[in-house]
Amino acid sequence: MRKMTMLALAAAVLAVPSAAYYMTTPTNDPLGDTLRGYGFVPINPPSNLMTVGSLYYVDSKVRDFTTICPAEKSDIEEAVVSSRSLEMQESLERNGQLATGVKIDVGWLLKGSVDKNYVVKVHSSLTDVVLDEIPLGTNWLIFAKLMEKPQCNQIAMQYLRAGGYVCQGQKILRATAEFKLDRDAQSKLGANATATPGDVKDIVKLAVETQSDQAVVDKEGRLLAGKALEYGVSMTPICLAPPNSRFERVLPRTALGQFTNFVLFNILEPILPARPDHLEVAQAANVEGPK
Repeated sequence: MRKMTMLALAAAVLAVPSAAYYMTTPTNDPLGDTLRGYGFVPINPPSNLMTVGSLYYVDSKVRDFTTICPAEKSDIEEAVVSSRSLEMQESLERNGQLATGVKIDVGWLLKGSVDKNYVVKVHSSLTDVVLDEIPLGTNWLIFAKLMEKPQCNQIAMQYLRAGGYVCQGQKILRATAEFKLDRDAQSKLGANATATPGDVKDIVKLAVETQSDQAVVDKEGRLLAGKALEYGVSMTPICLAPPNSRFERVLPRTALGQFTNFVLFNILEPILPARPDHLEVAQAANVEGPK
């Protein structure tokens, strides 16, 4: 056993630096990178299906969230704190640009023969950012209540062994997408277009609605999505862990974090004894609800 442990530790020590080299390169996902910088995991595609307090199965790559048990509305409606974050909104508007896939040929709008095949892309950024948060203490009471339900308890414990994570939502980031052309396109159209800025805005609105099947509203000169959606979620700092676990289950934020967790949970943990002081979250099946 001692020899196996030493070999596993040696393999982990050698593997992590190698993985770090390949897994810490910048991504092509500015919105995701910005959200992760604030401790949120991107929700792809954005939706309005997640709530704080609810219990989720999260796949090992932290991409998909599957509801195990939703929190009761009566349990969370008085506990949720909603607030706006101007700092985060400015950061998302500046760094969280999204490619919408919408393209518009506006060459016919340009004066003379400047560029008759001028195709521009419509981008979007997030605005009107609202955070929904529930305190950890209150979340624990909701968790205990959920785990009293046999169907929640059994499914949660079953999926603890499925290779991912079982976690409870603690924060949700909601925002509204704003559609616009990039600065170069705006400048070129502003200097050479035969159409008015209002005409260009109407063309952009129509293009987004027809090419992306999304409702767009004109609000004080800004083109906004018809409704706010959830773009990021933050789970409780520590997720559930199997009864025989030695390491805490914490959602990784990077590819390197995913690899490190794989080494901890699949290589080291099976050959190491469980920690006696880790039973509070590990033995989730025996949770007692609030008195």
